[in-house]
Amino acid sequence: MTPQTNLSTADESNEVFTLLQKQRDLYRELKSHSEQQDALIANGETDQLLSLLAQRQRLIDGLGQVSSSLAPYRSRIAAIADQASGEMGEQMRSMVEEVRVLLESIIATDDKGKADLEAARDKVGGQIRQAAGAVAAAGAYGKAAPVSSPKFTEQRG
Repeated sequence: MTPQTNLSTADESNEVFTLLQKQRDLYRELKSHSEQQDALIANGETDQLLSLLAQRQRLIDGLGQVSSSLAPYRSRIAAIADQASGEMGEQMRSMVEEVRVLLESIIATDDKGKADLEAARDKVGGQIRQAAGAVAAAGAYGKAAPVSSPKFTEQRG
């Protein structure tokens, strides 16, 4: 939806209302994906995580489109909500607040997920370094004690 300069106040309110609904619904879905992502990270389910991240990217792309459509109205959303009919205006304010809360929650969950991924990466890195150290130590022992051929052999004559 692109804004038109000659929209009536009611039409403008309806367009902004519809865009806010789409935005809110996308954020709700993104929050759900964020929570699923957190669980997948905790369980080390890499394949499912990659699939979920692709789905999240599509949601983020959709949010970008809605945000572009809302951009001309952004500075006036409060005024548009005030001019809208009573219930619609209240719903608009409620959706804006819900999106704010959802976004804060998504950011917090994603920050936790990022920290969990970094901790898992560091743990795996430590395990790799430890395994490499064990291999090097075993190799060093192998070089220190070369196998010699027997000095005495049994000969029959």
